[in-house]
Amino acid sequence: MPDKEKNFQIRLWVSAVLGSIITFFVIKLVWAEASYMLLLLLLVVGFLINLVISVISSKRKKGDITF
Repeated sequence: MPDKEKNFQIRLWVSAVLGSIITFFVIKLVWAEASYMLLLLLLVVGFLINLVISVISSKRKKGDITF
C-alpha cells in the first residue's frame, strides 16, 4: 500500500529524543529499586499509549473523529 496517503506522522527525531529522555530517567532514577512489576507496568503503559494513538489515527482516517 505505498500509494496510500499517510495522515498521521511523527518526526523520527522527536520520537528518538523522547525515547532517549524516558530511558535515561528510567535507568538513572528507578533502576536501582526497579522490580519486575515496575518494568512490566512501564511496558504495559507503552503498549496502551501505542494502542490509543493507533485507534485515534484509524478513526481519523475513517472520518469518525475530526480535530
